[in-house]
Amino acid sequence: MVLIGITGGIGTGKSTVTQLLKERGWTVYASDETAKAIMAADSDVRRELSEAFGEHVLTPNGVNAPLLSTLVFGPDPECGQRLATLNGIVHPRVLEAHMTAIQQEEERGTRIVAIESALIYEIDLEEGFDYIIVVDAPHDACVERVIERSKLTRQEVERRMAEQIPMEEKRGLADFVIDNSGSLEDLKGATQTVAMLIEAMAG
Repeated sequence: MVLIGITGGIGTGKSTVTQLLKERGWTVYASDETAKAIMAADSDVRRELSEAFGEHVLTPNGVNAPLLSTLVFGPDPECGQRLATLNGIVHPRVLEAHMTAIQQEEERGTRIVAIESALIYEIDLEEGFDYIIVVDAPHDACVERVIERSKLTRQEVERRMAEQIPMEEKRGLADFVIDNSGSLEDLKGATQTVAMLIEAMAG
């Protein structure tokens, strides 16, 4: 089995690339979706979140995402520590869930499995993958996409971007780079090209 990592910055188009690969028949696990499921269903995680941030961050179906985001990405000097606390609660569970899923896919004989995560390089997971795809796009376009979908301010988006490794560095570390600076059709073409190369190497 070949294990692929898909990463990139906020607003670069990782989710779109993930969907295109799923449509191609790839098995892809998205870290954000896994994290949301864990925060909704794992009683230990919910207890730890409540103890760290207060019961008001919890909802019956997960967490109050806008409120939690304000607590960990705001201008308050303590936000950095709160973000580290949140990551310390959620990330190990996400990693554990993905390791279990990868093992199950290997037992099924799945040829290619991909994990989409914004933080592969930030939390030093790159050595666990056979190949890593970085999705990149112009900075201003990424900011505008995030503002449009999340209603955050430019300052808030820039603050979140600053928490991640610069895209230039991620591009240099990647095995494959998908450039999302053009149209959706351009992105589809670039994604299919990279997918075909990986499938050829997977045998």
